[in-house]
Amino acid sequence: MLCAISPGYMTSGLQEQYIKRLRRVAPFAYIKTLTRTAGGRPVVAIQLGCGCTKVLVTGTHHANESITGTLLWELLLAYCRAICNGGTFGGKSARALYRNSMLYCVPLVNPDGADLVAGEIPEASPEYVQAAAIAVGFPQIPFPDGWKANLRGVDLNLNYPASWDLAKQIKAGLGFDRAAPRDFPGNKPLDQRETAALAAYTACIRPDILLAYHTQGRVIYPGGQDIDPPGAEALAEKFSEASGYAVEEVPPESSNAGFKDWFLRRFHRPGFTIEAGLGENPLPLSQLPQLLRENEPLLAAALAN
Repeated sequence: MLCAISPGYMTSGLQEQYIKRLRRVAPFAYIKTLTRTAGGRPVVAIQLGCGCTKVLVTGTHHANESITGTLLWELLLAYCRAICNGGTFGGKSARALYRNSMLYCVPLVNPDGADLVAGEIPEASPEYVQAAAIAVGFPQIPFPDGWKANLRGVDLNLNYPASWDLAKQIKAGLGFDRAAPRDFPGNKPLDQRETAALAAYTACIRPDILLAYHTQGRVIYPGGQDIDPPGAEALAEKFSEASGYAVEEVPPESSNAGFKDWFLRRFHRPGFTIEAGLGENPLPLSQLPQLLRENEPLLAAALAN
């Protein structure tokens, strides 16, 4: 019998436990290391399925939203168990989903930052000292709970080449013109190992649908009428019905340089930001069971599309 994993905020160490369990539960799942961060931590992608519909799901672009990484790993394991047992996932036959789709999942895009927020980096270490030195310049942001960036002080979800110059201008006007706990888009697009690797991986697999997980708000953000491809509105409504999340328009100031923004402009295929849960980041782990109930049928609906 396999020992159960105690879900916590996703970290590089906890992800290793999930990987070991996945290899035992579902040896048919393919696990790939996309890159290693500046801190040497792996950014991992999981792939399973044998069908035509390709769905990419990402989590933990932001360090203090690492509950999304735990959510995605728990969903992966539940899906794999249902495949093996001939059960259902999100109310649908797991084996039918497996036959008809390809699931690509990157649960922990920002392992360096996630480890910092979770307290996995010793305070005496050079990594912690470097982050603390950055945080001193932004006393209005709680440290480390308010940290969203990687350990180089770059907000990874502002580092993609989709109106990046505009994002840089907006954030600089707010005082984020240098390495910061959040909202600094870097010195140029894709100048971080994490974003460069994820962009290259996405260009390789060319997903039909993107679900980019963040917290919080219990809301689904499509791309907007000017860039959403045909069928995106119907998909958003389907995901809303499955999860109970509202569909809302993205605030204009938040629609630049993000991963979903780049995906929509590059591939012209449906992409959605899923803002899971309610409260202040980092969300309490007590919300995880509800997040699983809400997002299992959402993911199943994407795979069944």
